[in-house]
Amino acid sequence: MAPRTVLLGAAVLLVALAMAIPPAAAQVPLVPGLTGPASLAPGQTAAYNLTLSGGPTGAVTYTVRWHVEGPDAAGALPAASNPTTETHNTTSFRLNITAPPRDTDVTLVVIVSALVGTTSENASVEKSIVVITPILLSATFRNDGTTSAVNVTVRFYVDDGLVGSQKIARIESHAQATASFNYLPIGMQPGTHRVRIEADLDGNGIIDSSRGEAFASDLFYRTTPGLGTGWTIAIGVAVFLPVLIATVAMRRRQRA
Repeated sequence: MAPRTVLLGAAVLLVALAMAIPPAAAQVPLVPGLTGPASLAPGQTAAYNLTLSGGPTGAVTYTVRWHVEGPDAAGALPAASNPTTETHNTTSFRLNITAPPRDTDVTLVVIVSALVGTTSENASVEKSIVVITPILLSATFRNDGTTSAVNVTVRFYVDDGLVGSQKIARIESHAQATASFNYLPIGMQPGTHRVRIEADLDGNGIIDSSRGEAFASDLFYRTTPGLGTGWTIAIGVAVFLPVLIATVAMRRRQRA
């Protein structure tokens, strides 16, 4: 009976040791993350950032292949028939594409392969992109003061929604400067729309005419089925800033 007792004890010990050894951690799947603009103008070139996480560990070689596809993607680069490929050992890639020369919807398709030795893992990610003809919004501001106006913040609104901003570095005395912004009218319905352009001297978001700040607005009409013809609508708004602009500019220099 003693040998059987020894064997039984050894079996219990082996089970206990097996239970004490933690199971091997499962490999995290390869996950590609893709960021970049959701909309582009026809023919526009843009860069998208690809970041990779998870997947095999060790000396990994990553190969990334990407292209633009869609029912009306002719002229887009890289094309599905000739994708672009890059291979290196880092987990970040910069993917350059060119939109087709017309209004349409396309998809950026990215395929990733991670290779360690003879073992590889594949993953893919896609991003939908709206290609739409921009509307050029512009305003010309004239400084009627005796000193220069500096760092003038110009904000562009469409239908009371802020769509972009720009800074005019300097407007000399009795001179003028133009600020422009390419607005991509995604989801804009046909009909009349309003654009408002502001010149904010102190950048506080409030237009105070008593301090020489100004705004102007105008209307434009979007037709059906859209622009889509390779041209833009230029909306020019002329704004004449009063003499008080010089006072604001002078106060800024004195504080500096």
